[in-house]
Amino acid sequence: MALEDGHCTICTSSTYFWDTTLEGWSICEALSPCPLQAEMKSEEKIIAVQPFGHVRGDVVEVIASNLEIFFQIRTEVFPEQPIPDKAHNPRRGQYNCYPILKSLGTLRPEHAIKIIGVTDVDLFIPILTYVFGEAEMGGNATVISTYRPARGKDRQLVPSKLLFERIAKIAVHEMAHTFRLAHCKEDGCLMGSFPVLGHVDEQPIRFCRYCVTFLKDEYENLDIPWRHDVANQ
Repeated sequence: MALEDGHCTICTSSTYFWDTTLEGWSICEALSPCPLQAEMKSEEKIIAVQPFGHVRGDVVEVIASNLEIFFQIRTEVFPEQPIPDKAHNPRRGQYNCYPILKSLGTLRPEHAIKIIGVTDVDLFIPILTYVFGEAEMGGNATVISTYRPARGKDRQLVPSKLLFERIAKIAVHEMAHTFRLAHCKEDGCLMGSFPVLGHVDEQPIRFCRYCVTFLKDEYENLDIPWRHDVANQ
């Protein structure tokens, strides 16, 4: 994360993001576009952010901004879409990730190298009770949910700050799977497995040096410019 005069040099909106220089969550208050952002906007490849159903606008903005910061690829938020009917499982009272991922494949714009779906319903995959998100390993699509990150152990809604932290980590983690990053056993790496929210809260929002190397290799394979001073070793 690059800062000038205490302001984010990547994002121009007032957005909640992880500031890797100050090691904390900050509100970006940059007043004018930076050269790096202009460079990203001039390139064709984007990450599409696709809300499904009603998702809080500030949460979508946090997801888009953190993906843009960590992957150094411009993000674009698209109008919300209905959740695919086939995703709903009445018996479980949850939504299957796979029909949503299939839908994302058809919704992905031609100029989007990746697409992330965002929803506020409870997600599952057939072999697990629930998931925070699911991604196509090395593919183009991932989907995440705010349903469980937005709640505490008592099922009451958590403060926005905690929700923002959780959903940013989950979004970056799941998107990294689409760039072929597998779960990592290095201490302090965001690509570690986190099956429960306590693990999400404990994980710092950074990649280890090995995952940075793997990500760089995948960028070269995809012909994406590498400018990562934000994917921290």
